[in-house]
Amino acid sequence: MVDILLFGGTTEGRVLAEALKKKGIPAMVCVATEYGESLLEEGGSLAVHAERLDEAAMAALMERERPRLVLDATHPYADDVSRSIQNACAATGMEYRRVRRESQMEADCLSFPDMAALISWLSGQEGVIFSSLGSKEARALSAVPGSEERIWLRILPSQKGLEDCLSAGFPAKHIICMQGPFSEKLNEAMFRAAGANILITKESGRAGGFAEKLAAARNCGMTVAVLARPRDADGLTAAEWLRRIEEGTI
Repeated sequence: MVDILLFGGTTEGRVLAEALKKKGIPAMVCVATEYGESLLEEGGSLAVHAERLDEAAMAALMERERPRLVLDATHPYADDVSRSIQNACAATGMEYRRVRRESQMEADCLSFPDMAALISWLSGQEGVIFSSLGSKEARALSAVPGSEERIWLRILPSQKGLEDCLSAGFPAKHIICMQGPFSEKLNEAMFRAAGANILITKESGRAGGFAEKLAAARNCGMTVAVLARPRDADGLTAAEWLRRIEEGTI
């Protein structure tokens, strides 16, 4: 049994897992992939569960571990996963709390409510597109006219992600597999190497290096198109949770 069950292979998830471990609080952090597991150091009071879980499996894990608190530090765009965690908590009577990522949206960005709207807009644009949306959106992006030559994809370094992009028709030379977040200078170097004039991205906040992406895009004179973030459940930021962990009030 653990005190805290933490979901999330995000930057916030890793920071909170390390803080819980440092304070000796019995905790389990759940990540979906072996790559996510490799970024965490198990031991002491911290256990790592690396497996993609559906709602039923989440509920079974909660029943087994009986945590007093479930923290959802999954990616702000992983709304299906968050919904499953919330439903599993409701089914098992666990307390659910969200780790909220603060917004950094800027006025000069174009915002699109969903992939269909973004694809429709991109289909009417000219030039080279640099996508930091991730591998899950590769199939949808393949609908953009000339996508194989016009679109560069930056994705996490996972075999499945690469395979998904290749199977969607993108050439290997246009796929960058790297773990972020990235500095302004590194973003700018990638954008210029691709010759891109459009950046499509998620509003990933400070933890996802959103400000650095925007600054680099501005330096390159690029148009920035943002896939709007699903509405976050009410919750505290990672900094606020860290303060609670340090004070022993979590």
